[in-house]
Amino acid sequence: MRPSLSDPNFSKAVVLVIRHDANGAFGLIVNRFVEHVASKEILALFGETAPEGGELVAVHIGGPVQPATTLALHSPEFETDRTDLVSDAFAVLSTVDTLVARMSGAGPATLRILFGYAGWAPRQLDQEIEGGSWALVDATLDRVFADDATSVWAAARTRIRVDL
Repeated sequence: MRPSLSDPNFSKAVVLVIRHDANGAFGLIVNRFVEHVASKEILALFGETAPEGGELVAVHIGGPVQPATTLALHSPEFETDRTDLVSDAFAVLSTVDTLVARMSGAGPATLRILFGYAGWAPRQLDQEIEGGSWALVDATLDRVFADDATSVWAAARTRIRVDL
């Protein structure tokens, strides 16, 4: 199967599907790097005062839906009662909670901040997959949290299963 989706929002996009059930699907594009931003600058967007210190955090476009929405995709060793554990390797939580914890030394080891997300109505993603618009590959830490987001598409493409 060859991916054939023509929507420019998803051209060469690698999407980590966070949820896929009878209500639809929700995912994050993991290879649309924008820039590194100081964590305290991101917290300031939410009116939060940052603790001293901080670091540069990778900011990505997570998808075309609600681009003002921000989410933190991170490794799962950091967890609160509001954390959405995606798998043994990935978790999603609010940006503010994650950054404050990270700046105080208690946050996740691996972190990406994403603006927007990808969303599908019930059965929409299933139909797009069946129609050849998407190819499925296993999510791995090295693909999802790659230092070079531009390499993610090529790496994922080599893992596409082909039906003979």
